[in-house]
Amino acid sequence: MQTLIQVLKTKKDTFLFFSAAIRICFFLLICISPVYALSQPIPEDSTKLRKIYLNDTDFESIITYSARDSIYSDLRKQQVHLYGDAKLNYEGVDMSADYLLIDLEKNEVLATFTVDSLGRRVGKPLFIDNGDTLKAASIRYNFDTKKGYIQEAAIKQDEYYLTMEKAKRHANDEVHFVKGKFTTCNLEEPHYHFGLSKAVMVPDERIVSGPMNLWVMGVPTPLGLPFAIIPLKKKKERTNGFIMPQYSLISAYGMGLQDLGYYFPISERLQTIVYATGFTRGSFGFRNYSEYATRYKYNGNFDLGYTRFRFGYPDSTVFSTTTVRWTHNQDAKLNPNWSFTANVNYNSNSTNKQTLNTQNNPQYFNNTLNSDIRLGKRFGSLPISADLKLSLRQNSQTRIIDLTSPIFNFQTTNRIFPFKRVNKVVGFSYANEFQNRSSFKDRYLKNGNFDSIGQNFRNGFTQNFNVQATFSALKNTLRITPSVTYKQIYNFQSIQKTVDTVTNFAIIDTIGKGGFSHSFNSSVSVTSNLYSYYRFIGKRKTILRHVMTPTVSFNYAPAIQQGITSYQDTSGREIKYSRYEGSLYSEYLTKSSGRIIFGVNNTFELKQKSAKDTVTGFKKLRLIDNFFLNTDYDIFKDSMNWGNLNMRMVINPNEFINLTITANHSWYSWNDTTGVTKRQFAIKENQGIGRITSASFATSLILTTKKNRDKLQNISNEMANIWNPQYQQWMLNPNQMVHFDIPWKLTIDHIFGLNLNTDVLTYRGKHYLPTNTINVSGDVNLTPNWKVAARLMYDIQTRSISNFNINLYRNIHCWNVVFNWTPIGTNKSFTVGIRGNASMLQNANINIRKPPIVLN
Repeated sequence: MQTLIQVLKTKKDTFLFFSAAIRICFFLLICISPVYALSQPIPEDSTKLRKIYLNDTDFESIITYSARDSIYSDLRKQQVHLYGDAKLNYEGVDMSADYLLIDLEKNEVLATFTVDSLGRRVGKPLFIDNGDTLKAASIRYNFDTKKGYIQEAAIKQDEYYLTMEKAKRHANDEVHFVKGKFTTCNLEEPHYHFGLSKAVMVPDERIVSGPMNLWVMGVPTPLGLPFAIIPLKKKKERTNGFIMPQYSLISAYGMGLQDLGYYFPISERLQTIVYATGFTRGSFGFRNYSEYATRYKYNGNFDLGYTRFRFGYPDSTVFSTTTVRWTHNQDAKLNPNWSFTANVNYNSNSTNKQTLNTQNNPQYFNNTLNSDIRLGKRFGSLPISADLKLSLRQNSQTRIIDLTSPIFNFQTTNRIFPFKRVNKVVGFSYANEFQNRSSFKDRYLKNGNFDSIGQNFRNGFTQNFNVQATFSALKNTLRITPSVTYKQIYNFQSIQKTVDTVTNFAIIDTIGKGGFSHSFNSSVSVTSNLYSYYRFIGKRKTILRHVMTPTVSFNYAPAIQQGITSYQDTSGREIKYSRYEGSLYSEYLTKSSGRIIFGVNNTFELKQKSAKDTVTGFKKLRLIDNFFLNTDYDIFKDSMNWGNLNMRMVINPNEFINLTITANHSWYSWNDTTGVTKRQFAIKENQGIGRITSASFATSLILTTKKNRDKLQNISNEMANIWNPQYQQWMLNPNQMVHFDIPWKLTIDHIFGLNLNTDVLTYRGKHYLPTNTINVSGDVNLTPNWKVAARLMYDIQTRSISNFNINLYRNIHCWNVVFNWTPIGTNKSFTVGIRGNASMLQNANINIRKPPIVLN
């Protein structure tokens, strides 16, 4: 028994020993297995990304990382290797690359690409921090210091693209880099860029660079700066940027750069552009263009320029000019009772032709400059209003300036019906006006001769009372409108005529004595509408609709007798004149007038069956928009009672053709030798029913496809809603738009006119002085990226070209080259423009002939 007990005890000790050994091995196995598992590569899973979450004491937050191919953890070196579409997220920082190395000991990450069997780079690193995106060939980033070292970095912010060969990111988010490229081209090798030798980028603020120059197609150009500060826009804000100039060769000024500028979006309500232009012969100019807008309040633009002209040998003329252009519009929502508008176009030289920018000057052929500033007042629901206005008129041919300061108007906005409870057809209106005007030579203003300007001021006051009624007769077939108008004038100045006893000519003196004058006018008109329908035989059931609107009216105005006086010439003959001939509201000797006016207007419209119209089943074609005829007969004249027969016809058969015909016909005979009109009817002198005194034929033709016309209309609507200097320029010059999506477009304007020659000295049997001009403009795509555009103004009568220019466009993805040549005319020149395109303009394939903002 004792032996058995010892044996059992021995077996029990052995069992306990093995049991303890097994527990120790199991414990070691549990401890070692995670280490072994972490040291083994995870096999590729093509259907699901493998994610591991690690909370290390050295990191303040959780690191989330994943990889498509494999993840290898080295616990000895405290590193994690991620292969294939590797991704990492830590405290708002996202990184992705084909290879990521996470160093847990240093708290940093290395991201780089891999190379495939063909030697191509795969999975370039992408770094995203609070919405800012950076691509590179290699990125090393420390999570503790927030510093990073980057190679071959590329940053995109809105429409900017910035690449850096080597860069270092600091904890304050500034990036120091060398060998940078700044562009708006989104290609890896951009078509153009600004080369930055060494620079510092402050995100959302600016880039400060050393020497910078422009590269085009990988070739450096001589255009550059010793240093540059490039403002960067904040998110969701407009961008500061350069405006590329045009290279120009203009015979009068030499070679130069036009409109080199910089764009400043000061705020959401204000933006401005500063331009500079310079030429080799010494001419230069500066201009500041600003736009402002406040929603539901007002909007406008202000353009201030200074230009100094210097002409080379043999003409050494030097002079300068200042231009001021201002447009202001007030929204009615700001104050329905007050309004303020301005439309100022002032040139100190009184002409649009003296300019350094002959190509982008829509007013070059305009001889007048008009400026108006107006303050308006309405009185609530009352039908009255008042206006205070300043007006300036400049004429480049006469060099005369008309300054009216101020003009005050007070008037009723609608007819007032004081007896509407008993009579709703009789109403009256009232209007008065006060003016203070001076006409003087523009040299007075240049020389500061304000005393002479003040002495030329003429002032006066006028008011009009009108009573008018409208009623119907014969079951509303006739509309009868009688009217009576009384006009009162007060001029603060008058004239006095005396005779020069030597020359027998009148001497006119202006005196300060003013006075009243009065006039009276009454009229009655009768109007009706007559409708005619003509049905044609046929399957299309064509109907011709003719609407005729005849009008007969009688106007009576008695002779003006106030202010009539006289003087005697050297022969004792009494010569009558009006004391107010030279006043602001000039009056001359008149006779009583009683004119019976006959007029008729016609419209013709064709209506026929059409399968294309699924609503009415018919289509309408307007044959003649209006055909208007009128003449008059004066019952108080002692001869030549009949006035001219006037005719006007407008035809728009479709949306791309417009034809306007006007003519004036005289009933009276004329002298075949001098061309002077005589008192007898032409039919009595065997000269037929008379002659045409003037006539004109104007034709406008726009040729392109309907699809292209719709595109142009859509672009016009889109541009009207965008606040941008290029779009504002386009709105002023819609014909200067070039659209690469429109293969071709041709516009032809032809004007032929005849005017009666009444100059006896030049008559010589030449009854009429003709004018015959044709303007042709168009563009055509030579290839999808080459376009040629031309404009020709030709005088058929003189067989001469008054203006001609041709443009050649080359669209190269993110920029384009424009060659502009004007070989003849006073503005002949040759320009070359290199222009960058913003992405919005790239997508629309729009090019505007005004140099666009490159970095916008």
